[in-house]
Amino acid sequence: MNLLLNFGFAWISVILAVLLSIIYILRKSTNKFNYLVSIIKTANQKLRKYHKYLGVLLVFTGLVHGLFSSQPVLTINFGTIGWIISILLGLNWMFRKYFNKYRGWIYYHRGLTVCFILVLVIHIVDVGIQGPEFLIGAQEANVVEPAIISEETVSTFNKQFAGTELKDGVYEGEANGFRPGLTVSVTVKGNKITSIEITNHNEVNSRYYQKAMDAVPQEIIDSQSLEVDAVSGATFTSTGIVNAVNDALSKAVISGELPEKQQLPENRKGHRR
Repeated sequence: MNLLLNFGFAWISVILAVLLSIIYILRKSTNKFNYLVSIIKTANQKLRKYHKYLGVLLVFTGLVHGLFSSQPVLTINFGTIGWIISILLGLNWMFRKYFNKYRGWIYYHRGLTVCFILVLVIHIVDVGIQGPEFLIGAQEANVVEPAIISEETVSTFNKQFAGTELKDGVYEGEANGFRPGLTVSVTVKGNKITSIEITNHNEVNSRYYQKAMDAVPQEIIDSQSLEVDAVSGATFTSTGIVNAVNDALSKAVISGELPEKQQLPENRKGHRR
């Protein structure tokens, strides 16, 4: 439910941002599309009438989205920056008489709007675009509340798979990270892991998961072991990579046994990814 609220309010905020930003475009369009003038003017008038209410709603939905996101609301990230700009837009309108003394309040309003749109686009690209099909899949996989940021270090994963004989080849494996569907391609040659490639994933917020994706596969190859340290702040992604490699290696086993897959912690508080 928390995940649904998080992404639901995120997309509501995006829609509100589009409606709030389109007024200027509609007004300019009346000069270029004469055959649509009446329709454009009507739409523009409606949006202008409810502009301030939509603005207040944007601040509210942005706050709710932040409360249910994977990071505390007051951390410095593009989502928080965008939310702060939306508040500044409201304050700019409330104190428009003051700003009229300096080039006019609408000048600053449009400048803040441009900044807001840029930050919003960067934020969407940064966290990744997730649609309804992702939410359905995540709910079916029992993905629970997104993590809360913590800097605490994490423990090691599985025991070394020494003594296990592996068949040469390329094997695919899949496991759950912070989100379902983390897949890897593992190359085995001479009873050693020679390559690990992450082929697909649904992790969000690259500034966290990318650290694990850069470090964990190489550590497994270097140590020829699944007993590697999780990247601090990316526990779930790190665990998912190890378990996906374990799943791939299970298809290459000729003799011996692999260690059991690591269980993801039930309580996600204290972990980012």
